[in-house]
Order: sequence, then C-alpha cells, then structure tokens
Amino acid sequence: MLPKSWLNQIDIDKLSAHNLAARVLANTVCPEFDILEKDEYGKPYFESAHFKISLTHAGKYAGFMQKESDDCGLDMEQITDRVRRIVTKFVREDENEFLQHDLQGMYLLWCAKEALYKYYGLKSLDFKEHMKVEYQPLKSNGSLFGHIQKGDYNKQVHFDYQFFEEYLLVHTN
Repeated sequence: MLPKSWLNQIDIDKLSAHNLAARVLANTVCPEFDILEKDEYGKPYFESAHFKISLTHAGKYAGFMQKESDDCGLDMEQITDRVRRIVTKFVREDENEFLQHDLQGMYLLWCAKEALYKYYGLKSLDFKEHMKVEYQPLKSNGSLFGHIQKGDYNKQVHFDYQFFEEYLLVHTN
C-alpha cells in the first residue's frame, strides 16, 4: 500500500504496525509527495512539499494532518488507566481542574500537550514547565487553548478535541 520509492527507503521489519499505518494514511492523503522523512528532531515532513504535517496512532486508528504554512500538532490516545502513573509529570497546579474529570481530563491534558510538543517540533519541552492548557469544562467534543513558553518562544495555540469510543483525538487549528 506504499509506493516502491517509499518501500526502498524504509525497513518495514523495524516499523511498528501503527507507524506503518500512519505512513500509509499519509501516502493515501498525499500520493503526489515523495517519501515521508523525519528531521533531526523527529518531526515528520515530505521532502517534496512545503506542507507542515503531524502523525499519530493509537489502538486501531492512525491519524494524519497537514497544513500549508502553519505548524500543526495531532495526537490520539486510547483511554486506559496507564496515564495515572505519569500524571505528576505533566499536570501543573494551575491545571488541576482537569483532574475533576478523572481519566478523560487527564487524557485531554496529555493529548493537548502532546499536540503542543509536535506543534513546537524542536524537542526539549518540559510538559509542566514549558506548556500550559487553559481549562474548559469537558464535553464530548470542544475547543481549548494551550501555551508554549520557552525562552523567547511564546505561542498560544488553539485546539479542537473529540472523544470517540474509548479514544481521544486532539489537533491544533
């Protein structure tokens, strides 16, 4: 399901099924572009296009997003108890309102920060120190604002989110 030019440049045996599915999705949406590459920070891009892209995968789903000029971030997670183990690593005190929604609040905050991380694209962001998400009461789908503040970089980012089945999808606008 991938073009030969892509298959010749990747080691299929080393790719997870999720990673392969995300690449197939990217090629399905943008078949005219050359192979999907990753920059020095791990951010995916097409060599032949100036589009900004973001990939995600979780459980039985994969996601792909592209923007013509703006950076973008996309994250999807399957909602399970595993996030409880790391909640102290990404929830700031001024984000504790998210915790009143238990797993859904934790995952909304986690996915939003993952999308911010992908949007920024330069790595070295601390999920508590450099990122903040403004609380809004949770719905099955909605919008949020997040902030990235690191050194001279200061950006407010608008998100949309959607809960479906046992998953959550978050993407920047």
